Amino acid sequence: MRTEQARIAGLDVLRGCAAGAVMLHHHGQYYDVLFPGRTPLVFDMGAGHFGVELFFIISGFVILMTIERKNTVRAFTISRVTRLMPAFLVALLLATTLLILWPMPPMDTPTLRQFVTNLTMAPSLFGELGVDLPYWTLTYELIFYVLMALMLRLRLLGSIEWVGLLGVAVSVLFLATLDVQFHRRTAIVLLIHYSNFFLIGICLYRFHARAARPITYIALACAIVVTARGGGEQAFYAPGYVYLPLTVVFASLVWFGATRHGKWLAWSPLIFLGQISYPLYLVHGVLGFTIIRFCVEYGWSTLNGVIAAGIVSVTAAILLHYLVEAPGARWTRAMFGKPLAPAISP
Repeated sequence: MRTEQARIAGLDVLRGCAAGAVMLHHHGQYYDVLFPGRTPLVFDMGAGHFGVELFFIISGFVILMTIERKNTVRAFTISRVTRLMPAFLVALLLATTLLILWPMPPMDTPTLRQFVTNLTMAPSLFGELGVDLPYWTLTYELIFYVLMALMLRLRLLGSIEWVGLLGVAVSVLFLATLDVQFHRRTAIVLLIHYSNFFLIGICLYRFHARAARPITYIALACAIVVTARGGGEQAFYAPGYVYLPLTVVFASLVWFGATRHGKWLAWSPLIFLGQISYPLYLVHGVLGFTIIRFCVEYGWSTLNGVIAAGIVSVTAAILLHYLVEAPGARWTRAMFGKPLAPAISP
């Protein structure tokens, strides 16, 4: 039991670090891209956006682990809905309210259509933008969940490395022959640029579960090697000589975090950061930018504004975790996770 807890804690720590890195990227560097005029920080926070790739690797690991414990697509769907939707709905309402009260062009006030499509977690498939910056990754996660549910339904989980390799091959062919900008929705559905990161996590889980086969090693190697071509738009077109070693480091960290040695990562504050990583990821964008904008208007230094935005974002994430995420998951599980008792006993 102790070993299993350490493994889970190791992945939680990495998840928390990934969320923190993305937040620092948005508050410390990307704010200046959207809203020029602030004195830039003396150190560059730009690399924090690579936390997304780490998220996707962890997701591939955890989702395969989760789905193997489910007997039906319904059970898997309920587990995902109860995990994601309560916090997301509140975060979406918060971001929408802030943008209505304090519009921040180029982040426009959400229209009714944009808000409704965001409720699906996949607004880009309807030609709309996410209300908040981090929401684009939720679309990729959602599509990955649908594909995994389909694999469960078709009883193809035993061949998941082969399917993953097919997905990577499709991505490589797509990028070699088509323009992603003109086929954006198709690219998202096919997980172009990111199917290999999910596959890395899947292979790492196979190692963790001692179920690796020769094809697992081949799939892992291919999924890592394709990053040598570099990243896409969301990765700011990172060159291959950066993207490839970074992917190797991320894969190594996830492997290490999932072993019994992962307990060395299990520092209590980082474990806690991992526990609130999902609500932190959801709320730090618009909320943090609002705080930074007020700080700039009142003459605060850039560093103090970033610190204030981080404190407010973490505080909001803690409240969201304890007041919405945890009780919301319990409530939805109680409502949908178990069959309703008959009204009259037989």
